[in-house]
Amino acid sequence: MFEALFRIVVQVEANGQGQPVFQISEHEVASNETEFLSLLATIYQQQVYPILRAGDTLTIAAHLDLPPREFEKMVSFGADKQFEGEGLQQPTTDLLPVITKLYEPFMRQVNIGDIFTVQFRVQRL
Repeated sequence: MFEALFRIVVQVEANGQGQPVFQISEHEVASNETEFLSLLATIYQQQVYPILRAGDTLTIAAHLDLPPREFEKMVSFGADKQFEGEGLQQPTTDLLPVITKLYEPFMRQVNIGDIFTVQFRVQRL
């Protein structure tokens, strides 16, 4: 069995104008929600997608401890390089719009001071 986990832990802080910024590491900050979602897209495109093989399962998740909020979506990657799974009306080769659609409502629920986790997990039997 093969498993790869891409985990990002983010702390929501305030900039000088009181707007939320997403602290990813000591040296990396996404200045707004759009920039953070762009970072997630880059991680997916450059690190997650290239390792996918036919038969793999990809789980996309986000978790916030207090108040408890989370989502998890699991899709499978076929030999035809299409994703299938719950919530997908038909197989798709481009999962990025689905990922964005999942994260946007979640991001609107986070507040300054929150710490949340985003994960991409690839599993291969």
